[in-house]
Amino acid sequence: MEVQNLFEKLTTQEGLESLFEDVESLGIIVGFLLTLGEAFLPFLPLFAIVIINLNSYGIVLGFLTSYAGTVLGSYLVFLTVRYFLRKPAQRYIVKHERLGKMLKFVDQKGFVFLLILLSIPFTPSSVINVIAALSNLRKSVYLCILVVAKAIMILLMSVVGYDITSFFTSPLQLTISIVFLVLLYFFSKWYQRYINSKLEK
Repeated sequence: MEVQNLFEKLTTQEGLESLFEDVESLGIIVGFLLTLGEAFLPFLPLFAIVIINLNSYGIVLGFLTSYAGTVLGSYLVFLTVRYFLRKPAQRYIVKHERLGKMLKFVDQKGFVFLLILLSIPFTPSSVINVIAALSNLRKSVYLCILVVAKAIMILLMSVVGYDITSFFTSPLQLTISIVFLVLLYFFSKWYQRYINSKLEK
């Protein structure tokens, strides 16, 4: 019965509206902690969390809550790896030529590439946080990248996910959102292949 109720909440307009009201009643700290926690627990669905925040707290508060949480979470992961795991990882890096090339690439040309990668919702940002921490990229530079890139990423998610309950009454809006997501996905795959080609040179 509980599974059926959950299914109805996630697949009906009334159910989603009820879910967003429940989350709103818990306060924005919950949305903030969820987006922050996703940086440490990448199996959590960031896209879904951001959509819930946007629809529960409104476009402005939902955006700021998600943005602040994901920037802080990503930077904390970066600092944790940089200060506690970087030295032990050096022995592993020496034995893996491709990882060494990747870190050298980040050191030399990483700013623009990381900025674009972290702006795309489909990028595994937890992996990028670790790679950046193992590189020689300065802490202040990576924070600047996060501040800009995460704003773009949350904005792209907002375009798709704000007022998601309107999808039930507007098939056109649903179709446009799906097409937009597909284009973003293929762009992310193309860009990752582009970076791989650069690493091979």
